[in-house]
Amino acid sequence: MTTRIAAAAAALLFVLGAVVQIWSPRLGLTLMLLGILAAVASVLFLQRAIQKRLMKHERFLVKLQQSVTTGTKKVERLVTAGNATASKHSASLERQVKLLAERPGAPTVPAAQPAASASSPPSRTGIGRASTPDVTNPFTDESLHSMLAPNRAQKIAGIFTTDHLPDHEPSQWIPGDVVSSLERSTPDLIVVDEGAIRDSAVWSSAYSAVGTALMRELLDGLTWAQDHRVPVYLLPSTLSPDVHSSALRGSSAVLLPLDTEALDAAAGAPQTPLFQSLQELAAARTEGAA
Repeated sequence: MTTRIAAAAAALLFVLGAVVQIWSPRLGLTLMLLGILAAVASVLFLQRAIQKRLMKHERFLVKLQQSVTTGTKKVERLVTAGNATASKHSASLERQVKLLAERPGAPTVPAAQPAASASSPPSRTGIGRASTPDVTNPFTDESLHSMLAPNRAQKIAGIFTTDHLPDHEPSQWIPGDVVSSLERSTPDLIVVDEGAIRDSAVWSSAYSAVGTALMRELLDGLTWAQDHRVPVYLLPSTLSPDVHSSALRGSSAVLLPLDTEALDAAAGAPQTPLFQSLQELAAARTEGAA
């Protein structure tokens, strides 16, 4: 308010002095100087008002910072108190369990099972989970699908030809949609055929220097399969190597055919017709190359 009054007085005095100067130059000049002084006073008043506002905002920010610091300290105290309470209860439970275990008369071994009656049938020890062999072969997951639903057509994704393969649901990869197609429908297994890549109209450049993006997308699909425990089989090609030829063979894919040692390690895990077809096709290519 004071700033506005001073500014208005400065303007009025300056204009009045300019008019009066026509008849009385000395009086007009004095009035104009008074107007200039009033303008300077209005500027000083404005500066003082701005400083007051800045001080007010600064006090508000200091109070806000203090409240945030206080709230943070309260939260830290609550978390510390909660951790201390949890540790106290945990120690109490451990002591109680230890006392129960050390109490005289506490059973330390399981009671003997009563003898079976003569009319009860003999126990069958070769049935159930205990009879399942410990298998570490690379196609265990694929065999598990077939054992759960032997008549279901398996979903195969990747880049391959459908020749010489038993009944299945193919899902051919398209550039730009590999990982998205895997996330939409998780396949039972993935087959990548090096020969099918070279013969494909859209994937054939993946091995060359201009197809680095295509090869990177293929490797991203294999990484996704590894993270989601989906088996991946790589069928070799007899064609000459190119820039990115070793990229797929250096990935997590299982290069077929498996040798006798790997197949012997899978004793007890049945091989599906699909895996047998892939194994025979890879073996035929290897023999032909030799």
